[in-house]
Amino acid sequence: MTLIIGTRCRDGVVLAADRRRLARYEKGPSTTKLFQLSCGVALAGAGDDAVLNEARILIDRRVKELQSESSVTSLFDIVEVTSGIVNDLVSRYQNTVEESFGYVLGGLDNLNSGNAKLFTVFGAGLSEVPWACLGSGSSYARPLVELILADGKLPTQDTKEIITPIFSLVSNVQTTVGDGIDICIIKDEQGLSTIINEKEVSLAQLRLAILDAMDVKI
Repeated sequence: MTLIIGTRCRDGVVLAADRRRLARYEKGPSTTKLFQLSCGVALAGAGDDAVLNEARILIDRRVKELQSESSVTSLFDIVEVTSGIVNDLVSRYQNTVEESFGYVLGGLDNLNSGNAKLFTVFGAGLSEVPWACLGSGSSYARPLVELILADGKLPTQDTKEIITPIFSLVSNVQTTVGDGIDICIIKDEQGLSTIINEKEVSLAQLRLAILDAMDVKI
């Protein structure tokens, strides 16, 4: 019961996730769905909360093992590790959890250098993508992300300012999404920013962004 949005921008990547947690369709305490791994990769997950946290722990552990054996030099190496672990968990839990799960990963191409890239990982495989929407709120958010952000022309800071009201809009129509938004900015050649938590905001900025995308002057 989640919304994950990730998008490639002019100068990097923005990755965001809501914090709402439901237990058998009842609202529970807020939870974290966006993490920074010790290898310098941002990881956001949609799906069963316990399974997603298990995946995060296993991914971080396996990456540390690989780094101790031989240096992991690229984001794609981390994505391959994640894909293998997620595939194993899908097989293990396919008949015991109600919601399918997947991940969006963002980071610098060479972990400490290069351009920021975005990948999606599901049980069936992985893909490098210019943008992504996952979770129960994705069907509401996807048209807005495709309209406003998919071309990747905006800088990361402007994209952050637009993503926040998108979450607010979706939370108004999809009650399984909400409780604030965690956001991580990944700048080209600079790496991950500290994850910040934003509260729901006025939809005025989103309205202006939509009108601008449609070339409507007011």
